[in-house]
Amino acid sequence: ELLMDILRALSSPNPDICRKVLDVAMDVVTNRNVAEVVTVLKRELAKTAEDSDQSSDAKGTVYRNMLIRAIHGCAVKFPDVAESVVHVLMDFLSTDGGMQ
Repeated sequence: ELLMDILRALSSPNPDICRKVLDVAMDVVTNRNVAEVVTVLKRELAKTAEDSDQSSDAKGTVYRNMLIRAIHGCAVKFPDVAESVVHVLMDFLSTDGGMQ
């Protein structure tokens, strides 16, 4: 529950805060909450895709890359969720904002 509260800070417009939140989240994610965390991260990633249609700012690209790396990290740490994130990661690999 506490981790989900921490993830709410991802709505901050400051990319440094988002980076710290993702760092903390990746350190404390467990088998019990990894599915919920990945769901939140995928939802945030979808928001960045919608926002990029409206404006292409540097913060959006940086934030999107942070989210992609966090989702990838969850899939590596917890192979059980890999199947649920592979399509999301593949979609963003082919975009200019994909993992580099």
